[in-house]
Amino acid sequence: MAGETFKANFIPRKNLAAFLNAWLAAPDTVLLQRHFINAHILEAVDKYNPQKDVVFLLEYGHNAGFFYLTNLPITPPQCYKTVCREWAEFQPIFTPSVGEKICQD
Repeated sequence: MAGETFKANFIPRKNLAAFLNAWLAAPDTVLLQRHFINAHILEAVDKYNPQKDVVFLLEYGHNAGFFYLTNLPITPPQCYKTVCREWAEFQPIFTPSVGEKICQD
């Protein structure tokens, strides 16, 4: 998916079950890894360590994939700091609008 951009949304844990139920109930939604049902997604979210792991649902078109990444070679906080520090390297074509802040402290 080179060159693709995705809109990111954070769903608080307290809203996640309702979000998944509504999202998966949509007639045109297909979860690519069907063995991951709501209970498994909620369990992964409850057990993940945000200092070491990443959990996300990637929606593209009418499809989605659930990802639970563990044992990463660089921690999510370290990765975030690196991307912020080296933003131009990661997005050579992107030019932020005047006053647009890419990374938040």
